[in-house]
Amino acid sequence: MAILLSAAACDSSSTSQAPEEGRLQVVTTTALLADLVQNVGGDLVNVVALVAPGADVHSFQSTPADNVTLSRAALVVSNGGGLDQFLDQVIKGSTSDDVVHILAAEQLLDLDENDPHFWQNPVFTVKYAEGIRDGLIEADPENSAGYQANFDSYNDRLTKLDFDIASTLNTVGPDRRLLITFHDAFGHFGARYGWEVTALVGSDASQVSPGPVVAILERVREQGVPAVFAEPQFNSGLLQKAAEEAGIEVGPIYSDVQNGEIASYIDMMLFNAKSLARLLR
Repeated sequence: MAILLSAAACDSSSTSQAPEEGRLQVVTTTALLADLVQNVGGDLVNVVALVAPGADVHSFQSTPADNVTLSRAALVVSNGGGLDQFLDQVIKGSTSDDVVHILAAEQLLDLDENDPHFWQNPVFTVKYAEGIRDGLIEADPENSAGYQANFDSYNDRLTKLDFDIASTLNTVGPDRRLLITFHDAFGHFGARYGWEVTALVGSDASQVSPGPVVAILERVREQGVPAVFAEPQFNSGLLQKAAEEAGIEVGPIYSDVQNGEIASYIDMMLFNAKSLARLLR
């Protein structure tokens, strides 16, 4: 079920709600992309995310209501890099001939063919915002000045976010800067802030067997790292059980926005940094 984001806040309205007149209709594949669009589009846009906050994009299945939502869109924003490619056929078959369809990560795809979670690096997220700004201007050139102004403001916030994350993570000693996660979505985060990252499953969230879990937790135990991390939308029962047996805590981490306290990209990134610092320093 698609999720409508108002200009004021993230909202769980369904696609049955009519789009507000006078605003550019934008559809994104994920809730995180919807948040980025909302920050750059501001009061000029209505944004709908096909994959609801907290849902797993890797297992998402579209509905007829999503087709209706896409048919209303002037702009569609996908991530690219294989993350949401399975939705391309639905998007192509449901949108109008004059729709603008962009890949938010297009400027970054040549950097890494295996990990499409580029937004885990706020510097890369600026590139997302640039692509979104350009897509909004292409779809709605009359409001180009507004989109540029919103982008400039959000760019400043992303720059501050990068500084705040680095400052928080610097409270963790170098010997404990090891991020062990269930889902391989944090490589770009680790590269940005100088952390070693190890995951139990691939970036497509495929299944994991007990062997790698035991081997990784043995390494964690040897290094004295007190915690590993898992996202709530994935079934990490195997990790939870193995960690408990090893006396290692499983902490929360997020790769997409949620309802509640993790309702925006900036909230999510700050939460992750604070979670790592709290459990590893």
